[in-house]
Amino acid sequence: MEEESKMSFWKKIKTSILGLEEYQKLALQKVTKAITYLAILMLIFAFFVTLSITYRFHKVTQEVADYIENNIQTLEFQQGQLLIAAKDKPKQEPIIIEEENYLNGQIIIDTNTLTQEQINSYKEQIKNYANGIIIVKDAIYFKVNGIGPETSISLTDISNQFNIVNIQKSDIINFLRGNQIYQFYVAFFIALYIGIFINFLATTLLDVILYSAIAYIVGICTHIRLRYIAAYNIAAYSLTLPILLNIVYAVLNILTGYTISYFDIMYMAISCIYIITAILMMKADIIKRQMELSKIIAEQEKVKQEIARKELEKKEEEEKERLRKEDEKKRQEEKEKEGKSKEEKNGNKLPKGKQEPEPQANIGFEK
Repeated sequence: MEEESKMSFWKKIKTSILGLEEYQKLALQKVTKAITYLAILMLIFAFFVTLSITYRFHKVTQEVADYIENNIQTLEFQQGQLLIAAKDKPKQEPIIIEEENYLNGQIIIDTNTLTQEQINSYKEQIKNYANGIIIVKDAIYFKVNGIGPETSISLTDISNQFNIVNIQKSDIINFLRGNQIYQFYVAFFIALYIGIFINFLATTLLDVILYSAIAYIVGICTHIRLRYIAAYNIAAYSLTLPILLNIVYAVLNILTGYTISYFDIMYMAISCIYIITAILMMKADIIKRQMELSKIIAEQEKVKQEIARKELEKKEEEEKERLRKEDEKKRQEEKEKEGKSKEEKNGNKLPKGKQEPEPQANIGFEK
């Protein structure tokens, strides 16, 4: 048990993907360790995804700088409020840009005073695209394919953080093309990183609850009495490969626009396959151990029988030896008795030469 508790993060990744026969060790761990493991995976996931989005955002900002210079009449950022007006459009009309090279989606710019209903309408509009950006007077909304709900950045917070009071069109172009933009990228990266991490960690933990129910049902069907904690751990570690594949897919999708149809179904299928396979291997391991235990019990029974047989033979030999000694003792006693009887008989019968003379009568003759 101590060995499992000291299993490193990278060892857990290897075991989760390639060591299905060792899922029993992972199932015995505490739930907090499984949650911590998923949190670290989500930190890695959020890092690569955010890095990809930031790189893509950098490319978009360069395109935006060119677009502003050629197509925007008014662009002013003052006290956290943004004002944008196109050269060839009325001020009240939103600017909609279809961008396919880097964004592969749509950009909507509307810095008029908007209601939340109008902002929600724009959010629904960009859902029809792989990626999208909505720029309003006090915020920027991002929608990235495969990354879930949109992420927002408050322009007011940026203004306060960088002490921005007033910026004009020329200042913004110089900013977008200068070195100071990298400070903005850092702030953008941090804000987006935190948002993606929290969002996907919460989503993943909810997924684990669903998959743990599947694991528990599979355990019942295979006649394995799984505790819910064990089912939860199995479900958590079964998501390792799908999460890693999702990292690769998300990065490719962000940078190239490459999409895989029914990726979500494949994500679920891989997790379910890992869960079912792991539980079946646990079942096979239990059966194997039971067979080995039966063999051990059978061997122990044979040993007991052999010991009992030898003890019985030993007792029989001892009994035979005892009877032999008793018989020998009896024969010896009989021989001694016979010898004594003969001596007694010989003692009562003297030899003829030594017989006592018969007494004669003492008759006197008178002279």
